Amino acid sequence: MPIVAEFHYTVQFYQRHFAQLDIPRPRACPHCQAVDSFIGHGSYPRKPLDRWEDYRIRIKRWLCKACQRTVSTLPSFLLRYRHYLLTVIRDVVTARFEDDASWRRIERQGQRDPDDDSIPSQRTIRRWCASFAAQAPRWLAAVQQTLAQHDATLPLLDPLGEATAARSPAAALLYAATQFLAWAKTEWAHVATYGLNDRLRLLWHWGHARGLGRLV
Repeated sequence: MPIVAEFHYTVQFYQRHFAQLDIPRPRACPHCQAVDSFIGHGSYPRKPLDRWEDYRIRIKRWLCKACQRTVSTLPSFLLRYRHYLLTVIRDVVTARFEDDASWRRIERQGQRDPDDDSIPSQRTIRRWCASFAAQAPRWLAAVQQTLAQHDATLPLLDPLGEATAARSPAAALLYAATQFLAWAKTEWAHVATYGLNDRLRLLWHWGHARGLGRLV
């Protein structure tokens, strides 16, 4: 079971400096709820991809002395169950649900050479979009509930606003992520420098910690 952590690093920096990183030790075990029971338990390899390159990185693992089960610390630029970096998946879902881009256009976006085969494949991007659309209602409700507790005047909560007019729950969630980012920047100093392209990374880190499960 992973615990998603925000290191504020790129995958390239993480790859080069993993041995020197101060990876936070989880406080409570998600399996048995024991506190301060984790010891280091090595690491395991993972090979995330962007459109043209794969990165060989290590994922820190911990062992709970109380229940003898392990957890890992997953950097927030990765998603569970997906081989591609979150930045690649972000570009796909935003192109589809915000820009209404065709599958062909999404498959070819950012391609360096039109004669090269673009990755990920159309089958893969369709699967990502279907998964994001399936998770969107649950994540959208959680974002709306959180923001309502802090500022009920936000545009996201307007019953006649843009979120209501969105073509789909997935489009509404992307709009909600933008509103959530704007609010978070006023509340949490560590996200003050985040831009629009960081909104799903923030949402993933926040939502996973609240048990929302997979995002894509």
